[in-house]
Amino acid sequence: MTKRRTRVRIGDVLEVSTPRGLAYIHYTYFTYRPYFEAIRVLPGFFATRPADFTVLVTHPKAFFAFYPVRPAVSQGLVEVVSHHPVSPNQAFPAMYRRAGAMSREGRVLAWLIFEGTEYTLVRELSEEQRYLPIDRIWMHDSMVSALTNEWRPEQDVGIPPALREPSPRSEAPKSLDDSAPQRVRHFLYFPSAKASKAVADQLSARGFTVECRKSAEGKNWLVLAWHTVGPDSPDLDSVRETLEQLAQEHSGEYDGHEVEVTPSPA
Repeated sequence: MTKRRTRVRIGDVLEVSTPRGLAYIHYTYFTYRPYFEAIRVLPGFFATRPADFTVLVTHPKAFFAFYPVRPAVSQGLVEVVSHHPVSPNQAFPAMYRRAGAMSREGRVLAWLIFEGTEYTLVRELSEEQRYLPIDRIWMHDSMVSALTNEWRPEQDVGIPPALREPSPRSEAPKSLDDSAPQRVRHFLYFPSAKASKAVADQLSARGFTVECRKSAEGKNWLVLAWHTVGPDSPDLDSVRETLEQLAQEHSGEYDGHEVEVTPSPA
């Protein structure tokens, strides 16, 4: 039986156990002063350990993060399972961002954009800057949570969860009342304006009232779709399945609905 390593070196591939399966990170950089331990988070979850990591360590969807690798390995929180040399462009991010000024509620009011030893202060992130790695050290539990939820840097624009736009979830369809038609609002999220517009156009053609705008946190585009459900209308399960499929076809996510009962005329 191979003895589990308690020391790590640059280029090691580390296995992380998550509730969704095995995940992997690539150890790419370390300095004492200033302190940095950089990793590249490799995409996907696995039921069993891959036999070869050559393709995975060069995957274009991998992203940089900062994690105390050496203590994690020595404590047995992660396991060294492979080794792949680190290419120069995969060692440390050429640019990254760090939270600057923050409000009392925890909202980031300004970001520092670092490029080498120089930095620029910006109040709003551009589309490209949203994808920059964030200079924030993950503790192990935080990393496992991020991996499990498939977190990525572009999802974090500095708005704490308590201040984000509510994300309603699907409820069990309510029974229809002949005397009270139901006005239903559906929520769909998409990664780009182009995808959201394409879906909005399709829903509008199908008779939905549609509104398309950026979500509150600014990371995605939100499509709101309203329709009235009555006794002769398709049931909500059928509508939801249609919207889920439409969202998937455009790399988006259907995020539930709200039902408002409209009083019948007297």
